[in-house]
Amino acid sequence: MKIFITNLGKYCEGYLVGKWIKLPISDDKLDEVLKQIGINEYYEEYFISDCENDIIGLSDVISEYSSVSVLNKLAQRLEGLSADDARKLGAVLEYEACTSVEEVLAILDKLDEFELVIGVSDDETLGYYYAEELCSIDIPEHLKNYMDYEAYGRDIRLENSCLYTSFGFLLDNR
Repeated sequence: MKIFITNLGKYCEGYLVGKWIKLPISDDKLDEVLKQIGINEYYEEYFISDCENDIIGLSDVISEYSSVSVLNKLAQRLEGLSADDARKLGAVLEYEACTSVEEVLAILDKLDEFELVIGVSDDETLGYYYAEELCSIDIPEHLKNYMDYEAYGRDIRLENSCLYTSFGFLLDNR
């Protein structure tokens, strides 16, 4: 995760003075960056004017006045995520109405309570996945052509806390 920290006083005067930093960052390095962009006793405030990360939907919760220390915690947690968990987090961010970095941290604490099935994007595919891949029902071979996978998938979706995301089918097991 990278953020662009901008000197607020200089910005109000019409100058864009800032610097990209990669998170997580130590307090010493952050202090050095703040000095480089002119944060001092006269220009005391800064804000986040841009951010880059690999998690779709994460930028929507990072505001210009998000705490750098909280963003550091988030960056540390994201560094340890597998590619599958990163996709799952992206799907959960589509599902949940997150408005702060703290809420994303809370989701990360409960990420294992969600299940993401990649490649399942509609009721028919969901029904087929449950019936054939998970073997949740035993369908005699001669009746498989008559199985209404779409209706079965719709029932599964309606009976559970789940939805389709751009990443796949997300099941909320909380």
